[in-house]
Amino acid sequence: MVFFSVVIPVFNRANLIPITIDSIFNQNIDIDNYEIIVVDDGSIDNTIEILKQYGSKIKIFTQQNQGPGKARNLGIEHSQGEYIAFLDSDDLWFPWTLDVYAQIIKATNNPAFLAGQSIFFSNEHELEFVQIPQLQYRYYQDLYASSKDVRSFLTSSVVICRDILQQLGGFTDQWINSEDNDLWLRLGTAEGFVYIDSPYVLAYRQHSHSAISIATKTYDGTCYLIQQEKQNQYPGGKTREKQRLEILTRHIRPVSVSCLHGNEIHKGWQLYKETFLWHLGLGRFRYIIGFLWLIICVSIISYRRQ
Repeated sequence: MVFFSVVIPVFNRANLIPITIDSIFNQNIDIDNYEIIVVDDGSIDNTIEILKQYGSKIKIFTQQNQGPGKARNLGIEHSQGEYIAFLDSDDLWFPWTLDVYAQIIKATNNPAFLAGQSIFFSNEHELEFVQIPQLQYRYYQDLYASSKDVRSFLTSSVVICRDILQQLGGFTDQWINSEDNDLWLRLGTAEGFVYIDSPYVLAYRQHSHSAISIATKTYDGTCYLIQQEKQNQYPGGKTREKQRLEILTRHIRPVSVSCLHGNEIHKGWQLYKETFLWHLGLGRFRYIIGFLWLIICVSIISYRRQ
């Protein structure tokens, strides 16, 4: 059995997927310690042909276009590693990424869940001067216990114990953005969460075709998170509610504001109304007042343009 199963969902990324896969082969750990599973989500370019060039070095699975959540679940289903590591098809790992994860897992007695710092880039040349500083990380009882300290992290910086992940059923089948945040919240009380402050473990590529740039799916995903919480689908009950809402509302606030900037006033207002009592209970008065002021300004500007 390998230690890491690296799961990569891909859709129409023939130009980028080789760079992503090669960043895994450049890892500083023995190739026998990991497997690479690529799930093609119904690509219509020549992504499959590119993947086949790797031969037996990678495992390839295909599905009709159903979104990254279902693609990752298919990869998880066929994985054999003790831990699942996620990497999106346009992102890159540094040579030390898997080695850093392995060191911390051993030092912290097999935590359920690890995540780390990311650096954003547009061109690979920007990464040439990134160095590996001293290892620094924080261990928490679980994800919820980190609610005051850890702000956010990206899917491609996450490693999760496979047994726990399979018990939870993986990602939601809903084709939305924030399917990853939903999973993190469902993992909220799983024993052992580590956040890696240093070094960077992920290089996140910024470009216009990123899935996160699809505003409708982001709004739908945010509404899904709200409904999941209101239907008591996240663990911890009333005892952990404040910690859970700290994490949840951190994802909701920027989306509600983004809706206003995108002239989607109704959507922004809906998110605000749905979560008003949560923000009030958390003392987020700056947001409560600032959102109202912003909605007035946006409405005035919109009226004057008519």
